[in-house]
Amino acid sequence: MSTTKGNEHSILGFLTVRQHPELGYLGGFLLVNSLARPLEFHCTLPVKPTRAQSILYGPTLVDFLCGEQIARTLVSKAKLQPVIVFTDSTAVLSLRNVSEIPVCCVSSKNSEAASKDLMLPPSQQAGVSVGELSGHKILVDGAHRSDWDFVVKRSQELLQQVDLLEPFTRIVEALQEAHPASKAA
Repeated sequence: MSTTKGNEHSILGFLTVRQHPELGYLGGFLLVNSLARPLEFHCTLPVKPTRAQSILYGPTLVDFLCGEQIARTLVSKAKLQPVIVFTDSTAVLSLRNVSEIPVCCVSSKNSEAASKDLMLPPSQQAGVSVGELSGHKILVDGAHRSDWDFVVKRSQELLQQVDLLEPFTRIVEALQEAHPASKAA
């Protein structure tokens, strides 16, 4: 799908990485327009860290895998570039270390509602709570607090008809469709 020049500035990215007990980590990236209609979708094959990676990366492994490997790969595959990437996983905030695109984590108690087998991975990246948007607490990487300022400045334009949590449900369902083994038996 293509976009017109006028709509390029309102493309939003929604990216999640989920952990499946047997398969490993699965990532999905949905780009939507200002009406939350899909423009592009990408997902990864399951990623399992090696024993050597687990030893060498220690407690930083999950954030590295989720943000700097899986999320970066998904963003780089996209033909369109979003003005911001929203995630529901604090581990994905480390994407900001390797990307110029602002990244915000939408914090909610219901983030895992779509699947009990595809869980949000544990993270060492706590994020920094910077405010509330559309009734949800927003976190950013502590080194990139300006991402929040960008979102606040552009929120009227960007979030007119977008529910910040709903796209994650679509992504998780698409991951389950792409990887049938991830569905509960």
